[in-house]
Amino acid sequence: MQKIKKKGYASKKQPEQEFMTITHRIYEFMTTYKKYIVLVSSAVVVVLVLVAGYAILRSVQEQKAAPLVAEAYEYYSPADGTTADYQKALTLFRGIQKKYPRTMSGEIAEYYVGNCLVNLGQLNEALTEYQQFIKTHTGEKFLLGLVYQRMGYALLELNKPEDAIKAWEQAESLSGPGVSTIELARLYEATGNILESQKKFKLVLDKLGGTTWAMEAMIKTQKTASATGAPKEVK
Repeated sequence: MQKIKKKGYASKKQPEQEFMTITHRIYEFMTTYKKYIVLVSSAVVVVLVLVAGYAILRSVQEQKAAPLVAEAYEYYSPADGTTADYQKALTLFRGIQKKYPRTMSGEIAEYYVGNCLVNLGQLNEALTEYQQFIKTHTGEKFLLGLVYQRMGYALLELNKPEDAIKAWEQAESLSGPGVSTIELARLYEATGNILESQKKFKLVLDKLGGTTWAMEAMIKTQKTASATGAPKEVK
């Protein structure tokens, strides 16, 4: 907020005088611009009503869509351990995506459409779905992180390691250290970029201690340090 500089005489005014001066100016402003204030106020009310109506509508749609997502997910990953039916799950997820596109459930369904296509071996189609998600859901940080993560696996399956690295770097920047970090460490190592690999393994050690990934990272960093004669700590 801009700081208002007071003139020397301002400090001599009594609080009551300042209050009356401000009140008078507000009254003059309200009188002069009364018509415009009413119009603006009316517009604000209309916007608030529309927003509230949209929120209620979205809530109702969400209540309808959420059970459908649960049903579709049961085909994608059956709780009883039976074989998944990715084709059936794909059909259901697409239906939810189409009918409830503006709900969180619809966005989740869209994410799983790509996953189903990956599991069905349709990798290029899956990438198309993931890329479309990225374009249309720029504000969904959590889901975007998952989308980039799954893109990395699909790209690696298509023998595009450089593109997979880019996808996992994006996922890590959105979601923080996690699955993408360990995958980056492994992929950098596999492609001969030992320096970047060690940086990622060190990040796993620092941020994901107590996990099996941390154990792998510790072994990798110690092995590299022993092979190069460098200090074990990676900076």
